[in-house]
Amino acid sequence: MSNSLRYKAHQIIKDKIITFELKPGDEIREGGIAKELHMGRTPVREALLMLEHEKLIECRANLGYVVKKLTRKEAEDYYALREALELFAAPLIVERITPKTVKELESILAASERYAEKNDIGKVAECNTEFHKLLYKATDSDAFVELIFQLIDKIRWLLAMAVASKLGPAEALEDHSRIVAAIKKKDAEVLKEEIRIHLRHAKERYLSIASVLL
Repeated sequence: MSNSLRYKAHQIIKDKIITFELKPGDEIREGGIAKELHMGRTPVREALLMLEHEKLIECRANLGYVVKKLTRKEAEDYYALREALELFAAPLIVERITPKTVKELESILAASERYAEKNDIGKVAECNTEFHKLLYKATDSDAFVELIFQLIDKIRWLLAMAVASKLGPAEALEDHSRIVAAIKKKDAEVLKEEIRIHLRHAKERYLSIASVLL
């Protein structure tokens, strides 16, 4: 039971961080989390140690645990790594994606547009994450998926930050629409260029909001 509670607490706190409900610098109080989740302090404490190991939170003197702030260099490194991996994936996606997956991508775009119109940034961020996960799986490459999913939590966190900017939802939706169009044309080179543009936009949005919040 203790292990299941620890993993439950770990996942809930992680989701709050990755979806930007808990922002960089926010304090995480062990007692408050335990009360919110209706469990003892021990599994919460163990969950916090796991998150510290994953470098999503850090322990500060006199403050306890706080959500970690990414440095500009760390963020730029993650974007550079993500670009290298996604450019590698582009020809695999064009070659191996199924018509069913294309329709699923278009369905996510439609849902994202509806949520953007309602200004539901949380749901837009969820759609954003699902869009990219579906693209990654469309490579039909176990090796690639295993590698990119090791970074998925950091990618989700950066996505949520980027979408939170003023122009985030509209710009991301436009970028994603062009990515799907390139896939439907079966043009790997155009897809690579759209990925570069999308990541440049996302990085710019992230850095603009990070300069205010971090």
